[in-house]
Amino acid sequence: MKRMNEFFQTSLRNQFIGLMSGFIVIFFIGAACLLVYDQSLTNEYQVQRDQLNRKEDVAEQLDRDFQKAFFDARGYLAFGRQEFKESIFDQEKKVADTVTKLRELQTESEDQLFLRDVEEFSTLYFKEMVPNVISYFEKGDSEAVKDVSADGATATIETFQTQLNMYVDSIEQSKRNAYDELKRKESLSQTAFVIFIFLMLLVLMRMMRMIAKQIGQPLNQVASAAEQIAENESYQQWSFENKRKDEIGKMSRAFEKMIYKIQEKEEHLLAQNEELVAQQDELESQQSELEHLLSITKNRESQLERRNEFIRGISSSLNKQEVLESIVKSMSHVMDATRGMIVLMNDQKSSASFGISEKGVMQFLTYINNGIHQRLFDSREPFSLKREMTPSEKGYYEETLYSYDLFLPILSVDQQVEAIMVFSRFGQDFTKQEREEYMGLGKQISISLQKITIFEESETNRQLTQDILNNIQEGIQLIDMDGNNLLMNTKLSALIEGEIDELQQTCYQTWKQALMDRVENKEKLDEYYETIVKDGKTGKHLLTYHLVDSKEVFQVYSESLYRGEEQIGTIFVHRNITKEFEVDQMKSEFVSTVSHELRTPLSSVLGFTELMLTKELKPERTKKYLTTIYQEAKRLTSLINDFLDVQRMESGRQTFERKFEDVVPVIQQVIDTQKVNAPYHSFNIARETDCTIVLGDRDKLSQAFTNLISNAIKYSPDGGTITILFREGEESILIDIRDEGLGIPQDAIPNLFTKFYRVDNTDQRRIGGTGLGLTIVKEIIETHDGEISVSSEEGKGSVFTICLPMVTIETYKEDEHCGEGMNIIVIEDDINLASLLKAELSDSGFKVQHTPSGREALTKMQEEKPDAVVLDIMLEGSMSGWDVLEKIKSDQQLAQIPIIISSALDEKEKGLTLGANDYLVKPYHPSKLSKTILHLLLKKGVDGEILVPVEEKRVTD
Repeated sequence: MKRMNEFFQTSLRNQFIGLMSGFIVIFFIGAACLLVYDQSLTNEYQVQRDQLNRKEDVAEQLDRDFQKAFFDARGYLAFGRQEFKESIFDQEKKVADTVTKLRELQTESEDQLFLRDVEEFSTLYFKEMVPNVISYFEKGDSEAVKDVSADGATATIETFQTQLNMYVDSIEQSKRNAYDELKRKESLSQTAFVIFIFLMLLVLMRMMRMIAKQIGQPLNQVASAAEQIAENESYQQWSFENKRKDEIGKMSRAFEKMIYKIQEKEEHLLAQNEELVAQQDELESQQSELEHLLSITKNRESQLERRNEFIRGISSSLNKQEVLESIVKSMSHVMDATRGMIVLMNDQKSSASFGISEKGVMQFLTYINNGIHQRLFDSREPFSLKREMTPSEKGYYEETLYSYDLFLPILSVDQQVEAIMVFSRFGQDFTKQEREEYMGLGKQISISLQKITIFEESETNRQLTQDILNNIQEGIQLIDMDGNNLLMNTKLSALIEGEIDELQQTCYQTWKQALMDRVENKEKLDEYYETIVKDGKTGKHLLTYHLVDSKEVFQVYSESLYRGEEQIGTIFVHRNITKEFEVDQMKSEFVSTVSHELRTPLSSVLGFTELMLTKELKPERTKKYLTTIYQEAKRLTSLINDFLDVQRMESGRQTFERKFEDVVPVIQQVIDTQKVNAPYHSFNIARETDCTIVLGDRDKLSQAFTNLISNAIKYSPDGGTITILFREGEESILIDIRDEGLGIPQDAIPNLFTKFYRVDNTDQRRIGGTGLGLTIVKEIIETHDGEISVSSEEGKGSVFTICLPMVTIETYKEDEHCGEGMNIIVIEDDINLASLLKAELSDSGFKVQHTPSGREALTKMQEEKPDAVVLDIMLEGSMSGWDVLEKIKSDQQLAQIPIIISSALDEKEKGLTLGANDYLVKPYHPSKLSKTILHLLLKKGVDGEILVPVEEKRVTD
């Protein structure tokens, strides 16, 4: 207990903590008691309310059970349905179960009375009333049923329903009474809590007053003693509460000791004061000297401020002209000059001036290489000149005034004069110290000019780099380690659809979101960028993405950019792979088309072949199967030929033998062939021009017309008329192939001539095909320097229009004497064949010479130049046909003679390559030779030369 008293007496903090702790403990105990009381009230009400709710639910269930029994009884009496009767006795069991539940919940005498009434009514109703009424009803005694109702059965039921409703109402009233009691007790509890709080506040105020008294009174005594000491400057004996052990007692004792110490040191302080007075006189003498030094310091500070302002002015911009103007103005301010000028010694003589007219600037620049300032280039030192001011400079002054001009060189790193400055100041010359100071500023100017030069060079290199990047076909971007954009070319900015200046130096989320808005598969691209930027996984990751509302496909890859061993960023390259993507799709479609189109005829061939091998068939059925196999084989051959044609066209190995042909017989022959497979179609050829001669390959043109007319038949499955119209265009012949079939959707027309493309239409998909026919047609027509177009309307048919260059001369068929007087030499070792060819050519009006030897033929050609040569490869003597061909082509006088090779060797490509105009493989009809020669000579006669040599013309994409 003694220790406890010492604990509180030695510290005000302990006393305060003890009082407050006791107060808090009492407060929390009282609050906890009230809280426990409130919680008990709430729990008691909750238990009572739950019990009443369960009792109410059971009473309502009892009411529903009886109501169901009453309705089932009335339903049975009204309709006589057996299920109503069974339901009545089922309800008796439910009523009994509900009564059992209610008995478990009874707490009041009222509940016991109600249970007794329910049991009595249940027994009366289910054991007496219902069986009697049902018995009377089943016997058909309706009067007895009415009597039972009239004798009080109905009244009894109604009385019981009233009792049941009153019981439910009493339960509800009990719930309300319980709630009102809870509210009354809670109100009393709240009043008690308010009174408790008020009492606790009174206790707290009493405690604060007691603490204030214990602390404030001794502090007032100490403060009063301190004021008296300060006013009287004399020591008095003060009585403090020195017996207290707490902080107040300690402070009182310490204050008393402090007074004694002050008294002891007062005399010592007076002695020091006299010494300080003596020192003050000495300080006053030093003050005047310091003021002089301060004046000098302020002047130096002003110079430094001007110099700093000058440096800020020349360092605030990288624009050369702005820097020059800032230099002149700043230097004029530093020198107190009225005007000045700076000139760079570059090719442009860039300059800036202050206070000088434009005429004066031009005068200075004109004589810059031979003026007085030429001295700067020799000495590389500044110098000043004194001169009398001109009247225009003096203004309103009448007396003689002088101006001092300072010429100042700006030296580069290699001590060459890269700029000169001239400044004028009135009334005061430039001292040597000032010139040295200005030379120091000149070094700053030189550094600034070097920075500008470096900046211009770097800007030029940057612009060159940007121009190079802008001309690269791929989109290129450089980002830093945080993903912020550092560099981007115009290809990528066009892809993002943003201005390149706005996208430069943008943050990661900004440029990435701009790109995301243009991309379909945003999630994959976002994941790709997060992997690269966050995880740094570059180099091996490629991503392909599609643009929104566009068919373009891009592929992006990345590489890390290093400076030494430190990674400084990442480069992204976006390649437009639309063509490659389309090729891949085309390959997939090609495999699908080939597997489908080739499998169908092969299945038929294999199926019918298997039937013929495994079964004995009648001759007519065998013929039918063989016909089918033959047709499917032809179809398979046609498909393979289409694939090969496309492959040859793409590889450039397709050859065209272009001759003058009349396209009307070509189309007529195609129609005659197609009629067999078109029993429901009629064909009509209409001509609006007689100019139907073209220069082309008959077989290839026939193939193109066959594909178009075959398409017209296939895509008009209901029959109709197919019309071929020949009309004349501007230096061309137009051929319209019109059908009355299904037509083509407008959105499909641009892709119609694409390989493997087929119109996405259910009716048209039922029609077989590889999607190569129109591609082959387009290649053939364009190789003939022509064009093909299509117009269509769904449900009304299509019109394919072919435009071919027109030939305006008459064909050799119409001119039977076009070969008269022309000399032909036949070089052939077979005498019989030579005689046959000679007879054929002579009948066509040619003058023919024959020789079996190549050397002899060359001698005759030197004596008399022939108009054409028919050359065999195998000849008499040491020279072969190849040797003769080389000799003829190497002779300038004979090189233009048309040469037709007539040989049993099938080496057409070699012959055409060496310079032959045509190549006929034996055996052939002699008339073909006559037509070939006439064809070549006709072409030669149009312009005096062979227009198109009959050689292989390779088809290129």
